[in-house]
Parts: sequence; C-alpha cells; structure tokens
Amino acid sequence: MSYGKKARRIFYQVLEGSRYLFADERDKKKFLDILFAVEKEEEWLIYAFCITDHCAYFVVEADGVSSVKRGTHGVAGEFLDLYRRDPSHPKSRETALKTDTLKELDSLGEIASCCRQVHRIPLEKGYVSRLDDYWWSSYITYAGEYKWELVDCRTFSLCFSANPETARRRLVKFHQ
Repeated sequence: MSYGKKARRIFYQVLEGSRYLFADERDKKKFLDILFAVEKEEEWLIYAFCITDHCAYFVVEADGVSSVKRGTHGVAGEFLDLYRRDPSHPKSRETALKTDTLKELDSLGEIASCCRQVHRIPLEKGYVSRLDDYWWSSYITYAGEYKWELVDCRTFSLCFSANPETARRRLVKFHQ
C-alpha cells in the first residue's frame, strides 16, 4: 500500500482581538513576525493577509484544519505572551485574541474573492483611500510596491494570467 502526500487545503482565517490590540505599528510587525515564523514551522503558504487595529485576516494553504488551528493558537499565544510577561504593560490585562472565522475555500474563484475581500478591508474600514497606501496587507506585494517575503503570490496571480505583469495589472483592476 502506498501512502501519498496529504492533500493541502486553503482556508480563510480571522483572529479577532481586543479593541486596538494591533493599533501600534510595532504590534502589527510583531504579530506578522510571529505569523511568518509559524508559517515556516507549519509549512503553510500565506496567500493574503491584512492586520487592522483589532483583527488579523489571512488566507492560508495548509495540510488541514488541525494545522491551521494549531498554528493560529501558537501565533495568538506567543503574541499575547509578549504582554502577559510584563504586568505593568497597559495591554497585559485587556488582551484577548480568538478565532472569529475559519472557513475552507473550495475553488479558485472563492480563493480570489476571499483574497480580494482581505485586501480591501483597509479601504472599506476607512484606514486609507488607496489600497497601495496600507502597509499591513499583502496587497502591496501583489501590486509590486513592497515584497513581503513569505507571501505566496503564485496561486492568486494565476487566476488572472500566467504572465506576471499581465496578472499584476489584472489583479490591481480586480481590486478596484
């Protein structure tokens, strides 16, 4: 009997935090550093992410729901421990982070739609008037403005074209 590789699946995940948990830019960066470390450990591929003042949204390919739950539990725990270690820190008492949404995505169309939704959050919540202006989202990697090293652009970009430049133009238009 031959055992093949486990089929990987794609998930949309939302972690909801206390109000203003990620309001400080340094907190967003710390959270992403932890998320990217877990991405390597769990062997995820992150297709899209967005960090707002109180939520973290991402689209991730993983070996299954247990990998996503284990990884997000690890990210949340490690991030919250940064504040719990220092009882004098203002966030040490008010800090909470929980899984708000975990949904498996079944088709390329659903993946593309979900990535678009994640990337448009800063615009729809009024953080920015142009998507390219929001630093804490993977959209800037897709648009070619900045390269978040651990964001995998291939799958989402292939929804638009096999040619990277054509895919980038179409993707930007898709987000409008």
